[in-house]
Amino acid sequence: MRALAHPTRLALLDHLHAVDQATATECSEFVDESPSSCSYHLRALAKWGFVEEGGGGAGRERPWRATATRIEFPSDGHEATVLRDELVARQQQRVRDSLRNEHELPAAWRRAAQTSAATLELTARELEELGERFESLLDEFRGRQHRRGTRRVAVSFGAVADR
Repeated sequence: MRALAHPTRLALLDHLHAVDQATATECSEFVDESPSSCSYHLRALAKWGFVEEGGGGAGRERPWRATATRIEFPSDGHEATVLRDELVARQQQRVRDSLRNEHELPAAWRRAAQTSAATLELTARELEELGERFESLLDEFRGRQHRRGTRRVAVSFGAVADR
Protein backbone atom coordinates (compact mmCIF):
# COMPACT_ATOMS: atom_id res chain seq x y z
CA MET A 1 0.00 0.00 0.00
CA ARG A 2 2.94 2.33 0.55
CA ALA A 3 3.63 2.21 -3.18
CA LEU A 4 0.23 3.85 -3.71
CA ALA A 5 0.55 6.44 -0.97
CA HIS A 6 1.78 9.14 -3.35
CA PRO A 7 -0.65 11.38 -5.29
CA THR A 8 1.44 11.17 -8.49
CA ARG A 9 1.33 7.38 -8.41
CA LEU A 10 -2.43 7.40 -7.95
CA ALA A 11 -2.78 9.84 -10.84
CA LEU A 12 -0.56 7.65 -13.03
CA LEU A 13 -2.70 4.62 -12.25
CA ASP A 14 -5.85 6.61 -13.02
CA HIS A 15 -4.42 7.48 -16.40
CA LEU A 16 -3.14 4.00 -17.21
CA HIS A 17 -6.49 2.48 -16.24
CA ALA A 18 -8.13 4.79 -18.79
CA VAL A 19 -5.74 4.09 -21.69
CA ASP A 20 -4.20 0.93 -23.11
CA GLN A 21 -0.65 2.10 -22.45
CA ALA A 22 1.34 5.32 -22.26
CA THR A 23 4.91 6.54 -22.04
CA ALA A 24 6.19 8.62 -19.13
CA THR A 25 6.08 11.66 -21.43
CA GLU A 26 2.43 11.00 -22.34
CA CYS A 27 1.60 10.43 -18.67
CA SER A 28 3.30 13.69 -17.69
CA GLU A 29 0.70 15.67 -19.64
CA PHE A 30 -2.11 13.98 -17.74
CA VAL A 31 -0.64 14.09 -14.21
CA ASP A 32 1.01 17.52 -14.53
CA GLU A 33 4.46 16.25 -13.55
CA SER A 34 7.73 16.11 -15.46
CA PRO A 35 8.47 13.07 -17.64
CA SER A 36 11.41 12.18 -15.39
CA SER A 37 9.18 12.30 -12.28
CA CYS A 38 6.61 10.12 -14.03
CA SER A 39 9.32 7.69 -15.08
CA TYR A 40 10.54 7.41 -11.48
CA HIS A 41 7.03 6.78 -10.15
CA LEU A 42 6.21 4.32 -12.94
CA ARG A 43 9.33 2.30 -12.05
CA ALA A 44 8.25 2.33 -8.39
CA LEU A 45 4.77 1.11 -9.36
CA ALA A 46 6.37 -1.60 -11.52
CA LYS A 47 8.51 -2.73 -8.57
CA TRP A 48 5.29 -3.42 -6.64
CA GLY A 49 3.53 -5.02 -9.62
CA PHE A 50 0.92 -2.32 -10.31
CA VAL A 51 2.26 -1.53 -13.80
CA GLU A 52 4.44 -3.27 -16.35
CA GLU A 53 6.21 -2.36 -19.56
CA GLY A 54 3.90 -2.24 -22.54
CA GLY A 55 4.65 -3.27 -26.08
CA GLY A 56 6.99 -1.33 -28.37
CA GLY A 57 9.28 1.57 -27.64
CA ALA A 58 12.49 1.72 -25.66
CA GLY A 59 14.21 4.05 -23.22
CA ARG A 60 12.27 7.28 -22.76
CA GLU A 61 9.66 6.13 -25.25
CA ARG A 62 8.97 2.91 -23.35
CA PRO A 63 5.22 2.53 -22.80
CA TRP A 64 3.71 1.32 -19.54
CA ARG A 65 0.37 -0.31 -18.81
CA ALA A 66 -1.60 -1.14 -15.69
CA THR A 67 -1.47 -4.79 -14.68
CA ALA A 68 -5.10 -4.90 -13.48
CA THR A 69 -8.28 -2.97 -14.20
CA ARG A 70 -8.82 -2.29 -10.52
CA ILE A 71 -6.88 -2.44 -7.28
CA GLU A 72 -8.22 -4.02 -4.14
CA PHE A 73 -6.56 -4.03 -0.75
CA PRO A 74 -7.48 -5.08 2.79
CA SER A 75 -9.42 -2.47 4.71
CA ASP A 76 -7.65 -3.16 8.00
CA GLY A 77 -5.04 -0.91 9.56
CA HIS A 78 -3.92 2.69 9.50
CA GLU A 79 -2.23 2.52 6.06
CA ALA A 80 -5.43 1.25 4.46
CA THR A 81 -7.42 4.03 6.12
CA VAL A 82 -5.01 6.69 4.84
CA LEU A 83 -4.96 5.24 1.32
CA ARG A 84 -8.73 4.87 1.16
CA ASP A 85 -9.16 8.46 2.39
CA GLU A 86 -6.82 9.70 -0.36
CA LEU A 87 -8.66 7.71 -3.02
CA VAL A 88 -12.05 9.05 -1.92
CA ALA A 89 -10.74 12.63 -1.74
CA ARG A 90 -9.22 12.36 -5.24
CA GLN A 91 -12.43 11.02 -6.73
CA GLN A 92 -14.64 13.58 -5.00
CA GLN A 93 -12.36 16.38 -6.22
CA ARG A 94 -12.55 15.01 -9.74
CA VAL A 95 -16.36 15.01 -9.64
CA ARG A 96 -16.46 18.51 -8.13
CA ASP A 97 -14.09 19.85 -10.80
CA SER A 98 -16.22 18.31 -13.51
CA LEU A 99 -19.45 19.73 -12.07
CA ARG A 100 -17.85 23.17 -11.75
CA ASN A 101 -17.06 23.13 -15.48
CA GLU A 102 -20.19 21.31 -16.61
CA HIS A 103 -21.56 24.47 -18.26
CA GLU A 104 -18.80 24.12 -20.88
CA LEU A 105 -20.16 20.77 -22.06
CA PRO A 106 -22.74 20.23 -24.79
CA ALA A 107 -26.33 19.90 -23.53
CA ALA A 108 -26.43 16.14 -24.19
CA TRP A 109 -23.49 15.60 -21.83
CA ARG A 110 -25.01 17.86 -19.17
CA ARG A 111 -28.28 15.89 -19.33
CA ALA A 112 -26.43 12.57 -19.15
CA ALA A 113 -24.53 13.47 -15.97
CA GLN A 114 -25.69 11.60 -12.89
CA THR A 115 -25.52 12.26 -9.16
CA SER A 116 -27.30 10.15 -6.62
CA ALA A 117 -27.36 9.56 -2.89
CA ALA A 118 -29.34 7.27 -0.62
CA THR A 119 -29.40 6.06 2.94
CA LEU A 120 -30.30 2.38 3.10
CA GLU A 121 -30.89 -0.21 5.82
CA LEU A 122 -28.60 -3.13 4.91
CA THR A 123 -26.92 -6.08 6.52
CA ALA A 124 -23.15 -6.43 6.12
CA ARG A 125 -23.76 -9.11 3.49
CA GLU A 126 -26.18 -6.89 1.56
CA LEU A 127 -23.65 -4.04 1.62
CA GLU A 128 -21.01 -6.41 0.27
CA GLU A 129 -23.42 -7.58 -2.44
CA LEU A 130 -24.22 -3.99 -3.40
CA GLY A 131 -20.52 -3.29 -3.90
CA GLU A 132 -20.00 -6.49 -5.89
CA ARG A 133 -22.92 -5.66 -8.18
CA PHE A 134 -21.60 -2.13 -8.73
CA GLU A 135 -18.11 -3.44 -9.57
CA SER A 136 -19.63 -6.01 -11.92
CA LEU A 137 -21.49 -3.26 -13.75
CA LEU A 138 -18.31 -1.17 -14.01
CA ASP A 139 -16.42 -4.20 -15.35
CA GLU A 140 -18.77 -4.19 -18.34
CA PHE A 141 -17.44 -0.73 -19.28
CA ARG A 142 -13.79 -0.89 -18.11
CA GLY A 143 -10.97 -1.07 -20.61
CA ARG A 144 -12.85 0.46 -23.51
CA GLN A 145 -10.75 2.42 -25.95
CA HIS A 146 -11.50 5.98 -26.97
CA ARG A 147 -14.08 6.08 -29.74
CA ARG A 148 -15.71 8.89 -31.62
CA GLY A 149 -18.27 10.59 -29.41
CA THR A 150 -16.86 9.26 -26.14
CA ARG A 151 -15.42 11.21 -23.23
CA ARG A 152 -13.61 10.11 -20.11
CA VAL A 153 -16.26 9.84 -17.37
CA ALA A 154 -15.54 9.91 -13.63
CA VAL A 155 -17.69 7.37 -11.79
CA SER A 156 -17.71 7.29 -8.01
CA PHE A 157 -19.29 4.89 -5.55
CA GLY A 158 -19.05 4.88 -1.82
CA ALA A 159 -21.08 2.77 0.55
CA VAL A 160 -20.12 2.76 4.21
CA ALA A 161 -21.94 1.98 7.43
CA ASP A 162 -22.87 4.92 9.64
CA ARG A 163 -21.76 4.64 13.24
